[in-house]
Amino acid sequence: MFYNEAMETAPLEKIQDIQWQKLKDMLEKVYRSNRFYQNSFKKHGVALEDIRELSDITKLPFSTKKDFQKDQEDNPVFGTNLTEPFENYVQFHQTTGTTGKPLKWLDTKESWAWRARCMAHSLAAAGITNKDILLLPFNFGPYTAFWGVYEAAQHLDVLTIPTGGWTTEQRLQSVIENQATVIIGTPTYMLRLAEAAQEEGLDLPGSAIRVVILAGEPGAMIPSVRDKLERGWGARVFEYPGLTETGTYAFMCEHNNQALHIIESEFIVEVLDSTTGKSVADGEAGELVLTNLGRSCSPAIRYRTNDRVRLIKSSCSCGRTFGQLIGGVLGRQDEMLIVRGVNIFPSTMGNIVEKFMELGCEYQIIAFRQGDMDEVRLKIEVTPTSQDVDKLIVPELKKQLNLRVDIEKVPKGTLVRSDYKGKKFIDERGKR
Repeated sequence: MFYNEAMETAPLEKIQDIQWQKLKDMLEKVYRSNRFYQNSFKKHGVALEDIRELSDITKLPFSTKKDFQKDQEDNPVFGTNLTEPFENYVQFHQTTGTTGKPLKWLDTKESWAWRARCMAHSLAAAGITNKDILLLPFNFGPYTAFWGVYEAAQHLDVLTIPTGGWTTEQRLQSVIENQATVIIGTPTYMLRLAEAAQEEGLDLPGSAIRVVILAGEPGAMIPSVRDKLERGWGARVFEYPGLTETGTYAFMCEHNNQALHIIESEFIVEVLDSTTGKSVADGEAGELVLTNLGRSCSPAIRYRTNDRVRLIKSSCSCGRTFGQLIGGVLGRQDEMLIVRGVNIFPSTMGNIVEKFMELGCEYQIIAFRQGDMDEVRLKIEVTPTSQDVDKLIVPELKKQLNLRVDIEKVPKGTLVRSDYKGKKFIDERGKR
């Protein structure tokens, strides 16, 4: 299904024309009244007249989370990335703070509606219609992750069931009793719900749930995670990525579960070598850099996400012409470890470990310093039937990553559970 078929299947030239018009309009507003970008552009010697075509976007400076954090520290409360008068802003959200002090972000009515439309692409692409019943198993806190889902569902006239403040058991009962057909959450919590259903003797695969949509962390494109969820829920699994700073920027279609379509009508995407800042070749891994085009009130222009991706510019069998991120978000640039001369991304290591773990068993990848060198170890939960799982994991890590890792086995239930994102990577390199 399409949210906007004409746009999603448009030829590249038309999409680029739309991107250029939206970029030009946004930059005119930003140059006129956004102090954050006025200062940034002036510092880097870039005038509005220098941006004459879409390719000139490379003349604009990058922005980073640290830039926005420092701006808010220097200009409390909300910083200077505000293009419109303060009284126009109606929504407050903030990041989770996993990479530093939480970053505050404000939206106007117009930009909040834009965020809903971006998210609506994800729901429509997963086949969600107004005949569905969408259950929302989370609390409505200050994080944007699922607020956008609610707004998009309302935009598409989909019945929603909020379950904030409920226990896991109450949410499962609601799934069954109200015959919900769609549920959205993090992979960590969707796995936890499936585990709890087994413990409670509830038949989730026999429920009305037909679609599980994941967000907040990678999951649907990790085969072992997707398989556990499909078996645990008896449903198709989809995924969408997004950031507080940018909005939902991509979605998974029904034809390819190993790629995400970029919403190129609303975002300009670059994939760069993180060291040189130059574009990488089509299909080559690099850092994702985003410019959102529908949020001029508080934009993210050439925003370095720190996420590793591989972008290909080719159409999909679903008919969409939007570029695709193969394998979704591959990992974080700043989490790369060099262990005994081997470059290791915890996400890659986790994908290997995950396929050997029983449903409901958690694991942690722990980075630490030994002398002047990075080292890594694993802590895994085991049950009486999986006591020897380390004998499967160790040779597979050696085979795929050429890495020998020490493994600590602990009983199932030892590691902390979460209703939101799981803490799979623990970085203790700063400890002494």
